[in-house]
Amino acid sequence: MNKIEALRELTPFYDTPADILEPLATYFIPKHFERGERIWREGAEAVNFSFLVTGRVKVVKFRNDGGETILGVFGDDEVVGQLAVYREIPYPASAYALDDTFILEIHRSHFFSTIREYPKLLESLLENMMRRNQELVRRLHECSISKAEQRLAMLFSKFAESMGKRVKNDSGGMDIQIDLPLSRSDVAELINVRVETAIRFMSKWNKEGPVRTDDDGFTIIDFDQLQELAMAFD
Repeated sequence: MNKIEALRELTPFYDTPADILEPLATYFIPKHFERGERIWREGAEAVNFSFLVTGRVKVVKFRNDGGETILGVFGDDEVVGQLAVYREIPYPASAYALDDTFILEIHRSHFFSTIREYPKLLESLLENMMRRNQELVRRLHECSISKAEQRLAMLFSKFAESMGKRVKNDSGGMDIQIDLPLSRSDVAELINVRVETAIRFMSKWNKEGPVRTDDDGFTIIDFDQLQELAMAFD
């Protein structure tokens, strides 16, 4: 895969002219990870920015009882673990590929020195970052005033956008399949509610929509209903 073209598809560098992006692109290292492969371990030195081009990554923290707590699931066009790299601290959790995953990595020293050297690159990067930050601020505002079922709907809307696959259903319409086997405990942790609350909402959704739980993931059977739940504020 051409590194420059791959980078230009990512939000931080979206549509940045190739000649402006080229000085930075030379430092990116492409890495492939197979399903289940560890990308980094908790406590490892965080020195590389990791841009997720294709695939999915879960970030987990292992508990003393041997179980794991999922802190986040990331899909295409996301940066994973960047806070630890910015702060120059060890990774606070481990990261694993959920399926075959392609990542572009760049050492933080190369990243910062290059954007300082090329003002046009810095300008383009800041413009795209501001656009992304506006979306993040909007979502944070929504999360701060939303109820549990709304947060659940927002979570599955994000999954649909980042890793959903459109599949034809028995009626000839289109559903969105999410190949992500999460337990009710995982779901509860991702939206910060008790497990009993997650069980209640997912059971309700199985009966009434908009999301059905499958053996190996989930199927969104009514995306419009899911969006209404995500955006319905009192």
